[in-house]
Amino acid sequence: MIPPEPLSPGDVFTVAHDAEEGRLTLFRVQCSVAPGAGRFSVVGVTSKDIRDSARMAYDYLRTSGKKIGIDRDLSEYDVSIQFMSLTPGGDAMDIGMALYIALLSATLGRPIAAQLVVLGPMSLHGVLSRVDGLGDKLRVAMNAGARRVLMPTENSRDFANLPTEILDKLRSEFYSEPNQAAFKALAD
Repeated sequence: MIPPEPLSPGDVFTVAHDAEEGRLTLFRVQCSVAPGAGRFSVVGVTSKDIRDSARMAYDYLRTSGKKIGIDRDLSEYDVSIQFMSLTPGGDAMDIGMALYIALLSATLGRPIAAQLVVLGPMSLHGVLSRVDGLGDKLRVAMNAGARRVLMPTENSRDFANLPTEILDKLRSEFYSEPNQAAFKALAD
């Protein structure tokens, strides 16, 4: 399901836990940013948790964009995020980093690296949390075609308990703050 070539700007994959369904879901996020009147929309799988995460990622990018060299005012652009569930499930709370990276990628017009999955929740102020159920999420990513995974540094201690198959087939990279993750995710 995850193609071997780099993705278009604003296009990223993530794996999240759907607490209501009790399962992991592979999501594809597609974001577009175009000159406009400052409209913000989330379409596709649009649970309250997903809409809230999308709004937090957007607000964080608006407030921190100048720190990383974004010289445009996002209120002068229309932002549209399409959220697609590629496996059964329809809700997620732990997707903030994938949404932030999709928004930044679309804003900069830079593609996401090939076969990458982004994991991790993020708060409105860019505070990161560890990924729960890491081994299961990595297995879903691996089975979907991922070869590289970005996750919070806090999850590095979980590697002692992961199956060797996952460690052999996935290149894991860590991030300690949102912009570090974003720039690791962007294709060279």
